[in-house]
Amino acid sequence: MKSYSLENLGKLKRGSGYHNRMKRFLAPIFLLFLALPLRAYDLPDLGDSSGAVFSDQDEQALGHKVMQEIRSDPAYFDDPDSVDFLNSVGNRLLAISDDVAGQQFEFFLLQDPTLNAFALPGGFIGVHTGLMMAAENESELASVLAHEISHVTQHHIARMMEAQKKNLPITIASMAAAILAARTSPDGAVGGMVGAQAQAIQAELNFSRENEREADRLGIQRMIKSGYDPRAMASFFSKLQRYGRFYEGAPAFLQTHPLTTERLAEIQNRLENVPYRQVQDRPDFLLIRSRIAALVGTPHEALRYFEGKDLDIRRSEDIPLLYGKAVALWRNGLLAAAEKQLAAIRAVALPHVLFVSLDAQIVHDQGHLKNALQMYEVALSRYPDNRALNYGHIETLIDLHHDREALAAIDNRLQLTSADHRLYEMAAKAYAGENRQMESHAALAEAYLALDNPSAALDQLEIALHSGDGDFYERSAVESRLEMVKKYLAPEKKKKGKSSS
Repeated sequence: MKSYSLENLGKLKRGSGYHNRMKRFLAPIFLLFLALPLRAYDLPDLGDSSGAVFSDQDEQALGHKVMQEIRSDPAYFDDPDSVDFLNSVGNRLLAISDDVAGQQFEFFLLQDPTLNAFALPGGFIGVHTGLMMAAENESELASVLAHEISHVTQHHIARMMEAQKKNLPITIASMAAAILAARTSPDGAVGGMVGAQAQAIQAELNFSRENEREADRLGIQRMIKSGYDPRAMASFFSKLQRYGRFYEGAPAFLQTHPLTTERLAEIQNRLENVPYRQVQDRPDFLLIRSRIAALVGTPHEALRYFEGKDLDIRRSEDIPLLYGKAVALWRNGLLAAAEKQLAAIRAVALPHVLFVSLDAQIVHDQGHLKNALQMYEVALSRYPDNRALNYGHIETLIDLHHDREALAAIDNRLQLTSADHRLYEMAAKAYAGENRQMESHAALAEAYLALDNPSAALDQLEIALHSGDGDFYERSAVESRLEMVKKYLAPEKKKKGKSSS
């Protein structure tokens, strides 16, 4: 999966001086953590009705502010296999888009049973696990992502904010809270988002409908160009509308993306002259959908979901559900049963990285760490870029106290994905295993930066400087990084000071 980050949190950049320090075995890894440039960006004064037009930089800054809250919430569903699949669908739609123009995107999941998806400023697109499980095929999921991508590329959110300047302070303050509140009260969440800007949204209702029609039109074009079935947009939206009538309340997606009869008819009219083509789902789609079902809710609820189904290993259509049951068994700590279930699946199904990864995880959790390490190494020779396998491999090395090997593996991964907070978190653990406290806290600082939390990163860097270890070069690197973060936070600190006075 591609990892995206705000430009000021940066991508890893290396000059000739970096390579000159490669002579030391682990120092390059530490310096790698401290190589991300920071640039201070000040959010616009969003409540000023005379404010300038939102820039791309403003949108990114605002999106990262909201994501800081979302990523710190338990609803943030950070399962690498599920998130990577979601991003693979999104990136397939982006690959053929000629209106992206360098815009970076990140697709993420929230653990929420409601049927919803949403776009944030800066290219962040969230999908509820409930919507993932409700989609019957990959094209239906793609139709929602294509629609949300169009909201971002057309700057619909920023344009609406510009039209609602006087109400913006309330809107921004409530945005993350309203999104997260949907876990327990979808009506309350939508009410929070709409209520905070009720008058502005009512005043701009026609503008919003225009945005929705434009997102539909461009979304259909994306689906056609990327090889997905564009009719899935009409079928899925119609399904959501029927769902709402049956359950006396529209799904959250239709509450935030109103679907009128005219709009649905317009979607169907656009599809009339599109030649029919059969689109086959990747095997991953049903497997990931079952995996999500096994990972949401309580472990007992997840297992009960699968045990309530009539499953037969001889029916190929039941393989994804049987895999989900194996995941649920593993999650409940029933490792022997999970191992047996997975072995039965692998005896009849085609090989798949999800089966290999779960197998190694089960062996790891059984305490057979050396066997698990060997399994991960064999699997990575076949699937070198799989995130879950790389995480499992590194975690197993750390559990075996092979901290230097773990740090070397982390360094290799960071060459490819420089904004992966999990890699930095594992590096912090490996450094701590070697009692290298400065590097441990510095790595945690990078993890917080990857999570859009520079304030927490600042705390870790200050702890690192007072840890009492590290050589001159390492201390200098931490001091330099500390100054970068302080400079980044300075505009926000200045603004808070003005508001308090």
